[in-house]
This record gives sequence, structure tokens and C-alpha cells, in this order.
Amino acid sequence: MKNSCVFFLSVLLIILLFPIQNLAQDTPYDVGTVWSLSFIRTGVNVEDDYLKGIKNTWEASMKEAVKEGLIKSYKILLGQAANQEDFNIILMIEYEKLASLDSDPVRDKKWEAIEQKIKDKMKDEYQKTVQNYEIIRQWFGAKLMREIYLK
Repeated sequence: MKNSCVFFLSVLLIILLFPIQNLAQDTPYDVGTVWSLSFIRTGVNVEDDYLKGIKNTWEASMKEAVKEGLIKSYKILLGQAANQEDFNIILMIEYEKLASLDSDPVRDKKWEAIEQKIKDKMKDEYQKTVQNYEIIRQWFGAKLMREIYLK
């Protein structure tokens, strides 16, 4: 009886683990870093104003975040909107892994310190710049994607 119970549990374990192991090996790609993408459309004739604003706010934050090890890198893509319902700017932030986006008190404090540093540097201009974003740009949403490398 004891031998048949051990045999049954062994077979069950093999059956349960075999498909999972096969699935992991059968993917046609290796996983890379994680990218957070923000899609934005600027108003007519204010694209440069928006880019000047994010240089002092968003890009300044990203530079500090790289120094602090909070993110791996960042990019800005600029192009023509295909139609009236399309974006023309993509803000991209590269994270080492998905866990980098989890809530973490130490990491949160670093982000807060970065924001405060930028506010202190810009003084009253910070609030004016951020409030102006609502006038000169439209937020089309965000997406989280993983970079992959085909095998």
C-alpha cells in the first residue's frame, strides 16, 4: 500500500510538472527588460513648448532616476500623428524587470526625493509647467510591454 501511494504521488508530480517545464522551454523568445510607454498628442503649434516643459520635468526626473538605479533608461519618440485620433509623442521608460514597478517604500522615497528636487530647482515654474500640460497636450494612455529576443 505504501509503495503504491508513493508511486501514485510520483506519477502525479511528473504529470503536473512536465507540461509547465515544456511550456517554458517552448517559447520562441527570451525575455528582456520592461518598458512603460506613454502616448501623447500635442496641440497645434505647441509641440516645442511641450518638449521644453518635459525637458525640465519628465527628463530631469528620468536622469535622476537612472542615477538612483530606479530605471535602466528612457527615450522620447517624436513623429507625425496619422490622424486626428493619433498620438505624436511616446515617452518610454525602461525597467530592469516587472518587480521594479512593485510598491517599495525605499524606492518610493527615492521617487519622492527626485520630484522634490525638481520642484525646488524650478520653484514656481514647476506648477505652471505642469498645469500647462493639460492645455497643450492630450494623454492617450499608457502601456506596459516587455522587450523580447527571438530565439
